[in-house]
Amino acid sequence: MIRTHLPSLLKHERKLRRVWAEFRFFLWGVRSIQWAIYGFLGSWLVGTVVERYFGAPVGGVAPDWDVAAFYTFTLLFGEVAGTIPEDWLGQAFMYGLPVLGILFLAEGLFKLGFTIFNKKENMEKWMSTLAATSRGHVILCGLGQVGYRTLEELLALGCQVFVIEKNKDNEFIQTARMKGVDVLVGDARSETIIRSLNIEGARAVVIVTNDDLANLEIAMDVREVRADIPIVMRLFDQKLAKKVQATLNVDVSFSTSRTAAPLFASAAMDKRVVGSYRAGDNVMLVFESVVGALMVGRSALELQDVHGLNVLAIKRVDEEWDVQPLPGVRLRQGDRVQLLVPSGKVQVAQALCAA
Repeated sequence: MIRTHLPSLLKHERKLRRVWAEFRFFLWGVRSIQWAIYGFLGSWLVGTVVERYFGAPVGGVAPDWDVAAFYTFTLLFGEVAGTIPEDWLGQAFMYGLPVLGILFLAEGLFKLGFTIFNKKENMEKWMSTLAATSRGHVILCGLGQVGYRTLEELLALGCQVFVIEKNKDNEFIQTARMKGVDVLVGDARSETIIRSLNIEGARAVVIVTNDDLANLEIAMDVREVRADIPIVMRLFDQKLAKKVQATLNVDVSFSTSRTAAPLFASAAMDKRVVGSYRAGDNVMLVFESVVGALMVGRSALELQDVHGLNVLAIKRVDEEWDVQPLPGVRLRQGDRVQLLVPSGKVQVAQALCAA
């Protein structure tokens, strides 16, 4: 029961955290108009004193302090609650206070509205406020092809992601924002920017820019802030990747060429190879095909025990993919199957999937 409701609880928790972030951002916006607030309050105070001592009408008496404060307050909003004072100073304030009040209110409301509702112009502050109220989020540095695909996978896993992208003309920024992702345009090498996204509360940092040196610099800055956070880093240089993993305590350091090469080579041999990964010196391939005649009637357990092939998923005709099917499930003619195949057994998979 707890596991069933966990995604819903996490979603509600994120909504509450976002509401709290909106409130904190509003308070920051209020602080940004403090001079307009001080000007309004100062005008109210001075106007109250003038009204109290110089606000007596012709043949009348000056109002008490509470009445003077009320008259002045209404004047600041352009309304006249009292009568014209006999003294010239009182008359001058009666004409001048509405102008001052409207100026202070207009400046304050305009600036506050521009700050709160135009988060794009204050994105760094908004994201730092949002990140400060978040826990377990992932910080993604770089939104190129690899970065965007990584973002899609993280979103599919239900992660909250904050993205830093240096290029303001990046083609994926708008697409990511349409998915509800907060993207900060800036250089992740800036210690101020990377710290603003609450590294202390983050689950992991993923660094996938196209610059190896930039990736290294970002990783070092992250390590200075928090020594135990998992860092996943993209590097083109395989030797450098090994050294970084050993010396910088980077949990995972992928060499792009090393990761992609097995897939490219295997896909060139057989277009049914749709994925790959390397485990030490062993290359594991994801092989997708229609079930061949030699596979019909066999179970997932039999394929594993006899041929050393693991069935990752089965797709029946007109049905969705069944991921991690039960060992006893048997294959039928017309099914599609995804197999996890060691590179040395590709020919076995090809023979079994033959028509």
